[in-house]
Amino acid sequence: MLMWSHGRREREKASGFVGMGLVPLLLDIIVEGNKGICEKALGVLDVVCDSEEGKESARSDALTVPLVVKKILRVSELGTEFSVSILWKVVVGGNEGRVVEALELGAFQKLLVVLQVGCGEGTKDKVTELLKLMNAYRDKLDCFDSSMGFKFKQIKRP
Repeated sequence: MLMWSHGRREREKASGFVGMGLVPLLLDIIVEGNKGICEKALGVLDVVCDSEEGKESARSDALTVPLVVKKILRVSELGTEFSVSILWKVVVGGNEGRVVEALELGAFQKLLVVLQVGCGEGTKDKVTELLKLMNAYRDKLDCFDSSMGFKFKQIKRP
């Protein structure tokens, strides 16, 4: 597991790397890398998104949300945890457009599966928060795959 110290000096270093284009480089590595490389790049991107500069750089790159959603449940358990964490950092507190984009890409369904297959407590909290956030837009968008044999609108709520 990656460990990161959040001292002033470390934040300045991270900010410098972000300024040199680290986020787009990491996204390219995630697109082209094998599972091991992809997992490591997701881990670095997760740490980079701890800084405001990193988060803003990730939010402004059009590849971030589609790529992170795609990698949920496709790389490894740790890769899924990194992907959920990145998605949470980019979407929560960001603009509404990123939430809608994640929904349209199937993030809601993937996050439900993450809860079903099990994950760490921190990841579970982030998934729950993301699902609550996305649920607010659920009725406004027709982004759920009706070929799955059921419709979410028919589910009765307690």
